[in-house]
Amino acid sequence: MLIYAIIVAVLGVIVAIAHSVLGERVILGPLYREPTNGLLAARAMRDIIRAVFHIPSVAWALLGIAVLLNRMQAGSDLLPISAAIIFALSGIGNLAALRRPHPGGLILMAMATATIADIRFN
Repeated sequence: MLIYAIIVAVLGVIVAIAHSVLGERVILGPLYREPTNGLLAARAMRDIIRAVFHIPSVAWALLGIAVLLNRMQAGSDLLPISAAIIFALSGIGNLAALRRPHPGGLILMAMATATIADIRFN
């Protein structure tokens, strides 16, 4: 039954795109538009921060797709277990840092749950 793995892959791509696009519009764009003489004045520092900001997005999308490909190839449960842990820790970290429910954290927790369901029912 591929449904849980498909859900994980689709949610992974959605949360990755949302994190990157909204992060650029709501966080990085306004932050970089502010005049500064400090740490953010250096172009290299801004580029590093931007790259580091987008790394989780890439990881979530690729892990979600990897869970699906692993299931399609009847792979071991090691990859989905690792992915579920990463999704859960990302979601918990998001919720703890913001101290309130956030769509991204909730979607990551749903991805962890769907990954565990994929392991359990396959």
